[in-house]
Amino acid sequence: MEYALQNMDVGLVLLDGARRVLALNPAAVRLLGERAAGLVGACLHDLHPPSHRAKVELLLAAAGDPAAPASARSMMVALPGRVLVVKASALAPAAAAPEGEGAGHAVTALILMEAVKPAVAPPAGSPASPPAAALPAAEPLVKLPVEKGQGIVLLDPADAVYLQADGHYTTVHTADGAFFCGLPLSELEARLDPRSFVRTHRGYIVNLRHARAVERQDGRAAFVMAAPGSPRIPVSRNRADALKKRLAL
Repeated sequence: MEYALQNMDVGLVLLDGARRVLALNPAAVRLLGERAAGLVGACLHDLHPPSHRAKVELLLAAAGDPAAPASARSMMVALPGRVLVVKASALAPAAAAPEGEGAGHAVTALILMEAVKPAVAPPAGSPASPPAAALPAAEPLVKLPVEKGQGIVLLDPADAVYLQADGHYTTVHTADGAFFCGLPLSELEARLDPRSFVRTHRGYIVNLRHARAVERQDGRAAFVMAAPGSPRIPVSRNRADALKKRLAL
């Protein structure tokens, strides 16, 4: 365990009082991957969909409250191929902060750690692990990682009625409610079972096992889903013919 901690990649992201990203360390860039591009100067709230911003603000508010429990100052974030633990901590007020918005406020540090145990170097003489390029680009998803409370719930994909794009993230709709997923819709399309999940629109994926009917209104087709409220999921014109063949319509 001690060796694993010594070799853990710990990312650090600094925010000013206006929630703008001041700097990232190299480990944060590695952990965030392509999402790290253009982060410096960006407002943290703008990087999350509106439905998720209140949770982010609660995390940042707890970072400056000494009485807040450790669980309130941390959250889990699902990224492609990994889950990160994000812990927030308020630092001393920035004495050199410019006048105006954010001046005199504490700088906030976001500490990023991978939730899984880091790989330990194999003993000398043991076969080397295959290079990352040799691994499959998109492993099938056996479970859907969605957020609930302060943690990650692994949802059975069969329980997903439909998936809806939410900026760079996804909202997973089930019969029991909607859940935030940190994976983009395009990755979910590539990794979910294509026998059940079909892209009906650039903003939607439907689980055909929960589709109750196909209706047309004003020349547009839509799936009627077997879920509370009978939600209607649009079918774009450029996908309609392929779906007709798929369903023998």
